[in-house]
Amino acid sequence: MDLKPLSISELTKRIKSLIEDEFPEIWITGEISNFHHHSSGHMYFTLKDHRAEIKCTFFRGYNQYVRFKPKEGMQVIASGAISVYEKRGQYQLSVRQLEPAGIGTLYLAFEALKKELQEEGLFDQVYKKSLPTFPKKIGIVTSGTGAALKDMIQVLGRRAPHISIIVRPTKVQGVGAAEDIVRGIKAFQSRHDIDVLIIGRGGGSLEDLWAFNEEIVARAIYESSIPIISAVGHEVDITISDLVSDLRAPTPSAAAELASMTTQDIMGLGEEYLKAIKQMVVQKILQRWQECDSLENRLKMQDPSRRIHRNRDKLDRIFHQLDYAIQTKKMSLIIGVESIEKHLISLNPTSVLHRGFSIATRKDGQIVRSNTDLESGDSFNIQTGDGRFEAEKKQNIDRLG
Repeated sequence: MDLKPLSISELTKRIKSLIEDEFPEIWITGEISNFHHHSSGHMYFTLKDHRAEIKCTFFRGYNQYVRFKPKEGMQVIASGAISVYEKRGQYQLSVRQLEPAGIGTLYLAFEALKKELQEEGLFDQVYKKSLPTFPKKIGIVTSGTGAALKDMIQVLGRRAPHISIIVRPTKVQGVGAAEDIVRGIKAFQSRHDIDVLIIGRGGGSLEDLWAFNEEIVARAIYESSIPIISAVGHEVDITISDLVSDLRAPTPSAAAELASMTTQDIMGLGEEYLKAIKQMVVQKILQRWQECDSLENRLKMQDPSRRIHRNRDKLDRIFHQLDYAIQTKKMSLIIGVESIEKHLISLNPTSVLHRGFSIATRKDGQIVRSNTDLESGDSFNIQTGDGRFEAEKKQNIDRLG
């Protein structure tokens, strides 16, 4: 009992810090229930299994990239961060990516390898190599016939025609693709004129991109002496190659842009700061959206007019009770005043005189209290109930009794 008690807010903040630090990014699988696609574009639902469930939020900025339509009862795999909604003291999964559970085994394999390599330090920033500011030669490991190669050549030719491009055509999908990618990376290690190496391919399903999630590819990237940019799929696709490479590009075209410095790139440094600020604002807006959605649902369930009616009835009762108390007190005061008035009347000397009594006073105004107060022949006044007259003492009369 010597410990200072925590407020609810303080306790919730501590729990929020512990949970969100422990689970910044996780994958979970379960069945969708209570699915609601709000008019704001955000999705709210519950993921459950036979023993437990967890609330989920899937904001519009992320769910617009979903390639399927989530439905009630669907088995899915969700990626995101555990967060705490402080106003309700409720933990939830803030979903960033959602996939049907049919490809769950690949995601589990992805997470297992990711955890292993992360524990080894292959993703640590300290091992990331910086890109040269003005590269002269760029090597590319990708399909020799894919659209990704054409896009990169076009971007580099437009942005930096002075840069030489060396292409190593590689199999990027199917059996033997991972081994061929590794051979392509190693082929450039023997050269001493390559400043930057780009590996990647265009978008596709998880199975299509799987060669870039293989351990041998990850270790070949990590061991490369040349800075490597990973450009696999689209912006929403994340692979092991992206995590272990020195720089991750959202698309092959973006990789070509990142590898070649232009005036626009220099100006883009300032835009990066704006992007960070924008991300913070977006997060705040998303939180406010969630609060607004919650308040909107509460208003639908609670009719304010009922509350006003109840308070109005309560006010009427109080008014009547107060009026009754005032009237009761008023009657009590009137009765008391009348009683005092009657008592004062009964004590009025004039009332005593009207009952047959009189008061004798000497000429000097003193009341005659005794027979001896007057001498024979002294005149005095007698006051009765209806007037006063003068009298004279003739002689003493013995006291009665």
